Amino acid sequence: MNMRKQFPIVALALFLVLPVFVHEGFYLDLLLFTFMYAAMSVGWDIMGGYAGYVSLGTVGFFGLGSYAAGLLVVHAGIPVFVSAPFIGILTGILGAGLGWVSLRVRGTSFVIVTLTFASVAQFLMLNLRGITAGSSGLLLPLLNLPADQVILPFYYSMLALLVAAILVSLAIRRSKFGLGLIAIREEEGKADGSGVNTSLYKILAFAISVSFAGAAGAIHAQYLNTITPDSEFELIITLTVIIMALVGGRGTVWGPVLGAFIIQPLSVYLIYLAPSGIAGQLHLVGLGVILVLVVMFLPNGIIPTWDAWRNARRRPPKVDVPGTTLPEVAS
Repeated sequence: MNMRKQFPIVALALFLVLPVFVHEGFYLDLLLFTFMYAAMSVGWDIMGGYAGYVSLGTVGFFGLGSYAAGLLVVHAGIPVFVSAPFIGILTGILGAGLGWVSLRVRGTSFVIVTLTFASVAQFLMLNLRGITAGSSGLLLPLLNLPADQVILPFYYSMLALLVAAILVSLAIRRSKFGLGLIAIREEEGKADGSGVNTSLYKILAFAISVSFAGAAGAIHAQYLNTITPDSEFELIITLTVIIMALVGGRGTVWGPVLGAFIIQPLSVYLIYLAPSGIAGQLHLVGLGVILVLVVMFLPNGIIPTWDAWRNARRRPPKVDVPGTTLPEVAS
């Protein structure tokens, strides 16, 4: 087994035992949110990277997952750790329905449809005051755990969600379904002519993609213990997920994970180091600068660029064999 295959196993083992040795909430919180964003970025890449359909609706499913979990806790007493997988499935079904309607269009039109969905979802959560409490939001009960251990269930839940997202992405990448999605990305008309059921493939990919956002939103809601339309439907959540995929390498399994482990710690430290009055604005500027740098110098992302450079180095140099060059013909 080479180093590239061993590294994910070693990293997973390290993350599993890390809370035993690291008790500072800051670092565990940082890793928790990194796992969350990495899982959502891997999910987004199934649609945005493999199939080539860029969606801005991630935050809509994230917010709906948060409210679904919150309402189940408040009104039915169902713990989020029980409801999160089912909420992920339900958001996937909702994504399939939205995909059936919106995936008839492509490019800018699809982007606008998904962005509109996120805005409509936020509008509903804001105005259905009898159910969601409107702008006041929902206050969720605290877990009955010691203060130094309350973060652990959420840490391991987000880690499990990330592992699930990676395994699903790996399975798709190595399957006929994944090849069909890549064919759609490269040339949808030819893929359709070759027998690929492009409509079904796109709907399934979109459903799988958004299910991770819904599950992440559910766990996130209980972790913060409060849900408001402004916090759960921030567009910056979607933009961050997309930037992470672009930085690491869109259309790859590990690119979104690498991007999350680069962007999230940088964002957090930038917010903590900057003066409180401009921390939020500086964070947005930092993400914009990173996006511009990636587009200019690493348009394919870190992992594809690294693989291309490594393959170029391994390729043997071209050697001219004497006598094989055709003589020039005098004019």
